Amino acid sequence: MRVNALGPMLIALALWEKGRSNMPATSAARAAETITAIDWGGHYIESIKAIAAEQSDVDFNWQLHIGGAITIMSRIKELWPHAGIDLLAGWDGTYPQIAQEGWAEPVTLAKVPNLVDVPSRLLVRDRAGNIVNIPRTMTQAFWFCRDDITPFEITRLDDLLDPRLKGKICIPTPTANLNMQMVSMALNRGGDERRMEPAWDFMKELARIGNIGRVWGTLAELNNSIISGETCVAFESGAVATNLARKFKIRYLIKQDPKTTGFWTFLFDQGWCVLKGKHTDAAFKFANFAIGPEKNAEFNRLIGGVPVNMKAEVADEMKPLVFSNEEIGQFTYRPDWAYLTEHTSAWMKRWGEEIVPLL
Repeated sequence: MRVNALGPMLIALALWEKGRSNMPATSAARAAETITAIDWGGHYIESIKAIAAEQSDVDFNWQLHIGGAITIMSRIKELWPHAGIDLLAGWDGTYPQIAQEGWAEPVTLAKVPNLVDVPSRLLVRDRAGNIVNIPRTMTQAFWFCRDDITPFEITRLDDLLDPRLKGKICIPTPTANLNMQMVSMALNRGGDERRMEPAWDFMKELARIGNIGRVWGTLAELNNSIISGETCVAFESGAVATNLARKFKIRYLIKQDPKTTGFWTFLFDQGWCVLKGKHTDAAFKFANFAIGPEKNAEFNRLIGGVPVNMKAEVADEMKPLVFSNEEIGQFTYRPDWAYLTEHTSAWMKRWGEEIVPLL
């Protein structure tokens, strides 16, 4: 079993690419303002770059998340108020800390007019009532498998303990997904995010019997493992699963009675926070451009996500991952995101002490 040698807590400036826009070379032309933006790797960064190339007001220094969006929170805290980040991609798991720390420039309809077409339930506010996030994608996190190489039909979470899956499960560290994968294990055995002992017992069983074939800290590691066939079962977002399903026979383990199967789906939104600094106007301008109905539809089509703009078209391949109000009540679980954020570091420490020695 191979473990990411760099470790999920490594914060690195992984990719800097400064690309100037093609503005007319005239004395009247206004130079585009450059901002520093952080996003996820793989098809996420490729897709947002494609959207950015369709405008000329803002240029970018691109930087990648390493080990999940939560890992950069400690780095920002160390550097604040000089974090050097203007536009930060995040999600429900990171918004609470950003709101609590006061890092986000307040979002208003004047700054982001297209926000009027985004459901208000997706907006996160700080203690003063200010909106801190700009949603761009409705997504899900769930278990899925690559059916063409899975040795048997997986019908319940306890099937992950089957010896036929030796070395075939791809597991994220607790810093990825705020440990939702282990919350699902806890729920399966009568616990929840506040009662995690059943999850630790489950994970220890997986490690002891050798069913964990890859521990990943970056999406590249996950993708490479599933694509190569090294592993065939994983827990990640719908966007990642959909992107893999474009090339392989991926089965989403969703919309099945979670009380009998153990397969809960976690719904959340991903988006941006504009951090306080010198380039907030430019960051807001790009974010507003990107969540307009056409661009939001295009971005989500590229990544395999569900648009947040209510006027945007949902791609056919994403419709199975759209949950009705009734399905949300039946098949999904919404954890206490702030609680997960507060406990991720402790869970990561425990992972190193109790799980890693068993791998």
